[in-house]
Amino acid sequence: MAKTLVETMMRKKHANAPKKEKKRAKKEAKRKKASASASPHSGPTNDAGSWRKKNSVSLLSPSGEDMTSDPTFFPPSLSFASANLPPALLSHFASKKWPTPTPIQSAAWPVLMAERDVVGIAETGSGKTLAFAIPALLKMVGKKDGRRSGPSMLVLAPTRELAMQSKVAIVDAGEPVGISAVIALYGGVSKHDQIRTLRKGVDVVVATPGRLRDLADGGDIDLSSVQHLVLDEADRMLDMGFEEEVRHIIGLCAPLGRRRTAMFSATWPSSVQAIAMEHMQDPVRIYVGFESIVGSGGTGTGATDDSLSANKRVTQTVEVIEDRAREARLRSLLAKHHTGKNRVLIFALYKKEAARMELTVRRWGHKVGSLHGDKAQDARSRALEAFRDGSCPLLVATDVAARGLDIPNVEVVINYTFPLTIEDYVHRIGRTGRAGKTGMSYTFFQPTDKSHAGELQQVMKQAGQNVPEDLLAFGSTIKKKEHSLYGNFGPQGGITKKSTKIKFDTDDDYE
Repeated sequence: MAKTLVETMMRKKHANAPKKEKKRAKKEAKRKKASASASPHSGPTNDAGSWRKKNSVSLLSPSGEDMTSDPTFFPPSLSFASANLPPALLSHFASKKWPTPTPIQSAAWPVLMAERDVVGIAETGSGKTLAFAIPALLKMVGKKDGRRSGPSMLVLAPTRELAMQSKVAIVDAGEPVGISAVIALYGGVSKHDQIRTLRKGVDVVVATPGRLRDLADGGDIDLSSVQHLVLDEADRMLDMGFEEEVRHIIGLCAPLGRRRTAMFSATWPSSVQAIAMEHMQDPVRIYVGFESIVGSGGTGTGATDDSLSANKRVTQTVEVIEDRAREARLRSLLAKHHTGKNRVLIFALYKKEAARMELTVRRWGHKVGSLHGDKAQDARSRALEAFRDGSCPLLVATDVAARGLDIPNVEVVINYTFPLTIEDYVHRIGRTGRAGKTGMSYTFFQPTDKSHAGELQQVMKQAGQNVPEDLLAFGSTIKKKEHSLYGNFGPQGGITKKSTKIKFDTDDDYE
């Protein structure tokens, strides 16, 4: 009886499939027409295809269809003027001497301006903060009535450094249009000052998941008015074990029909896909930095859904080296590339290693700071600001600084120790070559790192880099990953592990 019932249900499902497909096609045609009319200032549509090809931009419709070659599907904003921005913002951008929007901004603005959800898969340093901030801020300007029952915009970020940085960028873009009530919420500091500011009323909240949930559970913030939700560095947040907090926080925001959601990620693993499917409404997916797309309706040969996009403007140099030779090589690289004023970022794997390297480099006569988990929050903020303003242009850091930090004019990144994952490698070298500039990275690759040789070669080849012979000597086999977030770079399948939360204030040896 049960078997017959299941068979009947399956027959009905298959019988209804053509109708559903027809309905979906009709809906997609309607979307195409709407997207073309929604962006009347985006410039000539016949420029869209060539622009997308030149900038390695690909678009997928909500149904997974590759729309890259369709010039009527959300034509990009090829200039600030064509993006239909208010005069105050145009003057603001002109004062900064920014020639044109970045590719992710050009591609995302028309979609978000049309009040559609967006998933952006982009290389690091791509200008995504303004990609999601500008459309939300402009929508908020039109709806401000002087009352604040709660924030209208919420940006979730994986680390306090990224939260602080995003706040600065949003305030900078918001002030010309009259929005400056922005707060960054993160751990490591007292909650009382944050609560006092929240009670005065804010328009935008940028927060790490742990601190925000703590405040929400305590009744100190009401998220029910959030109509613009952004998940920034989504893969990193889930990798750090914040999935439960992220889902809980999304549930506190305005429901799907009353909010727009933008998700930005460097990868498109199954865990990020699951969040998108459950908490986004027909999102348009935008890839930036890939030659082409495959999977989920994409076509061609290029980046898979789980692969990373390394910044092609960064010249990658990998040196196979023994442990005992690293210190002398680092000293010679600093003598060659650090003039005393240009910014150089050195990455260590462990916080104790970072502290030791800071002392060593200072002993060589360099002015140097460090950023790692053993430092108090105020000390980390001072070190970061000194590096950013150039007063201390040499910084030793662990991977706490590898994701999301937008520090202009970093000329060289040196990986003193290879990171634990290829994802962190890509995000480390992405600290240079930002905002359209070029950069250099040097990586010390020890024989003990040989398990990463295959995937490192893959990342370098995809970015058009020369792979050294001594790295090729380790072989090109890519070890099957058993990671619940980044998937397999080789054969599909494998056992997945539950990610664990990283707390930056603990005494763990990392960070």
